[in-house]
Order: sequence, then C-alpha cells, then structure tokens
Amino acid sequence: MESVPCILCGSIESDPVVTAVDRLDASRGAVKGRGADDGASANRFTVVRCRRCGLAYTNPRPTPQEIGDYYPHYHTGRHGQLRRLEEWYQRRQHREIVRWMAALRPQRGRLLDVGCGAGDLLLAARADGWRVSGVEPTPDGAARARDERGLDVIAGRFEDAPLPATTFDAVVLSSVLEHVHDPVADLARARALLAPGGLVAVISLPRFDSLQARFLGPRWLALDLPRHLYHFDDRSFRRVASASGLRVAATRAYSKRHSAAMLVSSLFPALQKHRFNLDVGESQARLAAKKGAYLALVTAARPYARLEASLGRAPQMSYFLEPID
Repeated sequence: MESVPCILCGSIESDPVVTAVDRLDASRGAVKGRGADDGASANRFTVVRCRRCGLAYTNPRPTPQEIGDYYPHYHTGRHGQLRRLEEWYQRRQHREIVRWMAALRPQRGRLLDVGCGAGDLLLAARADGWRVSGVEPTPDGAARARDERGLDVIAGRFEDAPLPATTFDAVVLSSVLEHVHDPVADLARARALLAPGGLVAVISLPRFDSLQARFLGPRWLALDLPRHLYHFDDRSFRRVASASGLRVAATRAYSKRHSAAMLVSSLFPALQKHRFNLDVGESQARLAAKKGAYLALVTAARPYARLEASLGRAPQMSYFLEPID
C-alpha cells in the first residue's frame, strides 16, 4: 500500500469523505461474508478529498505492483443465459458509443481503444467505418482480441505501449480512467497521440457528485474500492483534463439504462452482477433466484434512471475532449 499526495496540486492535506470495504474479495476469488458497510471487515479503504483543490481519491491505495491482486477471476461460463443478456446489453452500449463518436467525428479515421479487453468496442467501431487498434494490459484479453477477432491489439500497459504520436483521430478510454494511478499522465499521452482535429473520449466515468453517490455513500457500487483510485466530480475532472492539455468539447449521460443496474446493485449488494460470476459455492437454484430478482429490479428501476439522466444527474458521464490550442 502507498499513501500519495494530490495528483493535481501536490498537497498532502486532505479530509476523509467515505470509507467502505472491498465488495469483492479478490484475494480469495469470493465475496466478503458480510455487508458492504457493516464495519466487520478489515479490508477497508478510504476516499479522501484534497483540501486545496477538491480532487477525491483513494488513499492509501494499492501500488501498481499490488493492484492486480484486487481484481477477481470471473467464471463467466457458469451462467449462460445471463451472460448472453449481458453481451447483448454491452453490444447495445457499444453501438451507442459509436453513434456518439460518429456525431462528433463523422469523417471516422483511426481509433485507439485503451483498455480494450477482448475488443468488443473495437468491433463496433470497425463496423462503423473506423480503422481500429487497441491496448490491453491483460494477456488473455489481448490474445482473444488478436487471435479470435483479428484485431490489432497490443498486450501491455498504455504508458509502455509503442504507439506513434499524432496518429489517431480518436483515443477512447472506456471505464478506464478511474482505475489508473496517474490519470493526468494517461490523458496527456492520449493527447499526444491525436492527429490534428482528433478527439479523446472518456466513457462511463463515475460521477462522485451524482445523486446516487451522495445518497448511497459507502453502498454506492461505483466506489469499487480499491480498484477505483480516483473519484471525479464534474469540476475536478475538468481540472484533470486541463492539466493534461485538454478541454471538454461535449458530454453525454451514460446511460439511462446502465444507471438502473448500478442503483439496484448498490441497494442490494448480494445482487451485484459481478458476484454472479464469482465461485462462492452457491447452489444453482439460489443463483437463478438472485438473477431473476436482479433483472426484475433493474426493470423496475428504469423510470427512475431515465428521470435521473434527464435532470443531468446520471451517476456516470462520458466526456469528449479536444486539445487546448
């Protein structure tokens, strides 16, 4: 573990905002045996807010060498029906992202997806006319993208990947920036990779100033401690972007559908969809009942999620950034 100063202003003075346990016991590949905020587990992490500039971040936090131990191994083959539904949902989300990109950059061009996994978003972008490449830190994901899908994907960390400067018309970081140890450096590198007129897309960034974050506190799913190292509100994210030489050109709420699932998993931690793919020794009947309850509650929560998004208070936001002249 390491204690760090504020990445924006360098201050070491901060105040605790919220403390919560790791909802996924990655060290054993299982779920913590008790509730997410009952104080029973020693595996607790704290989000602090910088007194000088207001940036919120996890502190202390796992080092770059330790952080991989906190990511569980998912057994995705155990729940075929839910998995197929999740894949359908992800394809729909990726098509939505591609539509956003097309509206902002109708000429398409060359696109880089940072943290691309097995290449799902790259496939959607390629089908829409982009020339696509990716970077993926997990060897298995990168191998699947290359070997099964024929995608140009580099296995490794973004900061180490051999990528030509001023080459890409779009650099996408989807559900990535909150996980990295230095978001200013990663955004600055993304900026350096842009061709003239290029765009950096930060997709699905959790909003620490959202209604869900404020009211749910330690139960909020998107805290995801300690995997999420930074917890941005709109003001602090714009400051991070500016420090990286970028400005916000457009935003999109992400999304009316996704926030319903986030709300349900926050209110009912046992129904967090990630837990369905952890080997916790539950019977198939119990898992089936949980999946049914999860789907029913997500459906019921959709009207609230639509209202939340229409008011501009969605728990996740996508930001589209351009270089500062």
